[in-house]
Amino acid sequence: MTQAKSSPKNCRKCQGNSYLLSNRAGRVHADFCECFNCEKCGGDGRVFVEKENGISYLNDCECMVLKKRLKTLNGAGIPGKFADKSLETYQTMFDKTQKTAKARAQDFVKDFTNPGSESPRGLVFMGPPGLGKTHLASAILKKLILEEGVDGKFVDFFQLLSDIRHAYSEDRSEQSVINPYIRARLLVIDELAKGRNNEWELTVLDQFISNRYNAADKWTLFTTNFLNPSARANSKADPGDLVDTNAKFLSDSYKSETLPDRIGERIYSRMEEMSQFIHMEGKDYRHHVKPAHQKRKPRN
Repeated sequence: MTQAKSSPKNCRKCQGNSYLLSNRAGRVHADFCECFNCEKCGGDGRVFVEKENGISYLNDCECMVLKKRLKTLNGAGIPGKFADKSLETYQTMFDKTQKTAKARAQDFVKDFTNPGSESPRGLVFMGPPGLGKTHLASAILKKLILEEGVDGKFVDFFQLLSDIRHAYSEDRSEQSVINPYIRARLLVIDELAKGRNNEWELTVLDQFISNRYNAADKWTLFTTNFLNPSARANSKADPGDLVDTNAKFLSDSYKSETLPDRIGERIYSRMEEMSQFIHMEGKDYRHHVKPAHQKRKPRN
């Protein structure tokens, strides 16, 4: 990543990255660290460049590369709780399938920047809640935006449907909501198959999948609680234990339906052709590892 040359590598706040990530209004937000100070442009973002014939012209400073990447990240819509999450911080303590998922996520990042790679143009992280599916997908997206300048977006599909309905009430078209996600080079679709999956919802989903299926330069990451048929057949878990029992609709659906049941054979077939399915199992991390503020302090 391009960095300001005067940014101290030993800055304790940013670790020499020149930026800090935080949770702002529920989304990951990047700001320049206070140590950032580009000596070439003084923060203006523009420098004079002299040609061989002696003519000078204004050009973007190399620090503008970082500025553009931070702007892309701030517009990506990644949930704020993943601001401090990365592939390196993902823990694989509960099941070997989680180790496989992490390794495949790391491979995806490497393959993305390799023009000769024949790897699939997407990953589908599938399994019960609490295994870090969204953690992995968000970490991939963050890394490729910040280190490679990839145009990326994150969308919770269930929330997207709500946004489209809201657009209708404001006399805006659904395309005004959908297009920024469809155009993104790398897209994370979170919570796939959540909802009622009626005809309208599946039509919206079909727009996403068909567009990205037909585009050779777009990659898609999915997360879903529903398994494909082969994963369901090989799953060691009891489907009744894989979801929050308070969410009765999801629980009942999970017991009886697979991913193609939920999204239809046409959409599933296209996903199958362009993606690698990664089946994850294990204990719900949120239930077994308490946040620091929930841990009891030892008595004196």
